[in-house]
Amino acid sequence: MKLRHHSFVIVLICALFLLSSCSEQDKSLRFEGESDNWKSQYFLTQDKDSEDGEGSIIYKGSDKDNIGEVTYKIEGQNGGFSGSVTPINGKISFNNGCIGCAKQDSNRPFHVTVKWDGKEEKFDLKKK
Repeated sequence: MKLRHHSFVIVLICALFLLSSCSEQDKSLRFEGESDNWKSQYFLTQDKDSEDGEGSIIYKGSDKDNIGEVTYKIEGQNGGFSGSVTPINGKISFNNGCIGCAKQDSNRPFHVTVKWDGKEEKFDLKKK
């Protein structure tokens, strides 16, 4: 009888361990937004210790080959990143990641600023 009780306790502990480890699985988030001339998507993967993101900013106008240099800035609740590039076919691709950092809350937007040809537009990326 004692052995049966022992086995039950071990099975229960294993089940609790498995349930607790499921809560720390990767979380995938998608953020989207747009302005008059630009649209963007940002895909974010978060796990217990890190956050990795990749996305794009796409020019919505018709003359995608003559945009020139574009400066962008993406800011989240815990920091941000920026760049200055010439889009290829109207598209800017970016990625960002960190280990041991504070992670973006899925209910908080990213703020995007895009500057090109003496113009500037700002918009938010919200979770979809």
